[in-house]
Amino acid sequence: MSYSLKYEVKIKKLNEDILLNNSPYTCQTTLKGEQETFKYFAKYILKVNNMTDYLTKFNKKLRRKYKGSLVKVENIKSMEPNAKKYLNNLAKANLIKNVTWGWYWIPSSPKDFFDFLRQDKNFKVISVQTAASFWNYDFIHRDAYTIKVTNRSYGKAVEEFSKINSWSVKVEYIKPRLKIKYTKIKGLLIEDLEDNIIDCLKNWAFTDAFATVYENRKDIDFKKILKQTYWIRISRSRVRIKQALEYGCLKLNQALGKNLFPSRVIELNDQYIKREIDESIEKVIDLA
Repeated sequence: MSYSLKYEVKIKKLNEDILLNNSPYTCQTTLKGEQETFKYFAKYILKVNNMTDYLTKFNKKLRRKYKGSLVKVENIKSMEPNAKKYLNNLAKANLIKNVTWGWYWIPSSPKDFFDFLRQDKNFKVISVQTAASFWNYDFIHRDAYTIKVTNRSYGKAVEEFSKINSWSVKVEYIKPRLKIKYTKIKGLLIEDLEDNIIDCLKNWAFTDAFATVYENRKDIDFKKILKQTYWIRISRSRVRIKQALEYGCLKLNQALGKNLFPSRVIELNDQYIKREIDESIEKVIDLA
């Protein structure tokens, strides 16, 4: 190895140590007594020290504002024009995590997926069965999660980050113009009650839906749901959600011996869906 190349390697290692705050040495003490080499690298060393100092400040600023959050290079450019370069340097030094193209994670210590969602600064709404567990007091516990996002790129970043942490997460992209209605519960954005019941029925999560209906019977706007779901069908079927809800409410009233839910006598032609709803009502009544 040539003389100059040997010291380039030494300076590079020194730069990494200083950035990670692992080195007790300064550039001056490292090159003490090597006057010619110091002159050769003086300008480079000054640049390295300035860069290291700036990266340290930039890292502190990131942590202060985005600790625990996924960040996109384009969004950080408002804070720092050279965001792409500096984020890449911090990732190389293992001070932040490169999750996927254009996205980084500013480290923290999330206890679980919900804790990560609380710390993350991006817009996302917990939905379907995962949201139902908040409305029906975790009637069916699952270690799989579903969220809705309005930024497709962010959704892909969440999926990649979830794989790294061994979380089972499904991300559903919703066009921004279709506004997601939500309620804030325990620091999390949860799909609105009525919309969540509709989503669960649409996705065949009948037990989650009717457990939510039962637990929130005094708060549900049934007229809103019935009007909204007149033409919406259960996925991969010809059964309207309105029909499924009315049939399920009828079965709940019959099982309880009380008219607690708005319903009407209705027959479902789809025997498979009918049987699935009957079984769901039995579970709700048994565990309620």
